[in-house]
Amino acid sequence: SFHTKNFSAHGFAPGGTHGMFTAVATGGIVFSFLGFRQGIELAGETNNPKRNIPIAVIGSVLITGVIYVLLQVAFIAALDPSQLTHGWSGLTSLKEGFGPLAFIASALGLGWLATLLYIDAVISPADTGLIYTTVTGRISYAMAKNGNAPRALAKTTPKGVPLISLLVTFVVGLIVFLPFPSWQQLVGFITSATVLSFGSGPIVLAAMRREIPDHPRPFRLPFGDLIPFLAFYSANMIVLWAGWDTNWKLFVAVALGFVVLAVFHLTSKGSMPQMDWKAGATWALPWFAGLCLISYLGDFPDKGKGAGNTATIGFGWGFLVMLGLSAIVYWLALKVRLPAERVAQNIEQTIAEAEREDVELGGSMH
Repeated sequence: SFHTKNFSAHGFAPGGTHGMFTAVATGGIVFSFLGFRQGIELAGETNNPKRNIPIAVIGSVLITGVIYVLLQVAFIAALDPSQLTHGWSGLTSLKEGFGPLAFIASALGLGWLATLLYIDAVISPADTGLIYTTVTGRISYAMAKNGNAPRALAKTTPKGVPLISLLVTFVVGLIVFLPFPSWQQLVGFITSATVLSFGSGPIVLAAMRREIPDHPRPFRLPFGDLIPFLAFYSANMIVLWAGWDTNWKLFVAVALGFVVLAVFHLTSKGSMPQMDWKAGATWALPWFAGLCLISYLGDFPDKGKGAGNTATIGFGWGFLVMLGLSAIVYWLALKVRLPAERVAQNIEQTIAEAEREDVELGGSMH
């Protein structure tokens, strides 16, 4: 079943450019490409980062892109033209809650294929869950090692597994499901939150290039500040495209995170790391506030209809306003960055902690 006229039946991009960018953030498109991040987060485990990081990152993006483009072509062409009488948006009312491929399989009478797809829909996410469990457990473990979370999260089993961190992140993951009644809304939130977390990376890279230019770097990103700034700007734009209906929940979560961090530091009895508020909060707080304000004034997801945003900033102006915010925050972050001496102290402390951990883990394993 391959109907070539489906590709032009309702014109190119019938939802318009606005709809295309909304789909990028909320339709699972960005979410589908997020697998590249594990290659970076686990880069410390490879013995040849100069070769393996580009392969992992670029390769995963290209492979994912090819797979999903082919899936889209298959779905568009296989659809019966009679089901497009009300346009592409009318498809959502035909099989509410069914996946597109299972819908096609059922329409063609391939019940066995639809059943196989539903079984895979249960099994396949287990792989993602395994990877995310590994990464989130490592993140909370690292927070505890850095003194930004309770030390109990840094405790490991005799085999080096941060069991308490795994249990805590599992419970938190269950709680996150509560305010999202549908998979699409959850995907939109995860996409926006994950991309927001990416935003600080380019700034850290640009700052450390200035603070420790001679530090050994197995992998070097070319083109100076160009790629970091474009990455920071792109992350901000994807958050904007997610829409206010998703982003207000995101920024409430960010605010709660700051509250939890403050409470932890006020109530902690142990030695706390130096927070360096000037080098962090001076640019991070204006960044979050600016993103929140622009999202509220923007016209995503649907030009202010029922989502709570005002649509004061139009589609085209959103690109320019966000470009201005990105440039200001990028400049401000570099201006208030830590001095080189302080960065060197942090590096030495991190290395010492890692060496002490290796000794402790080696002893427990023995």
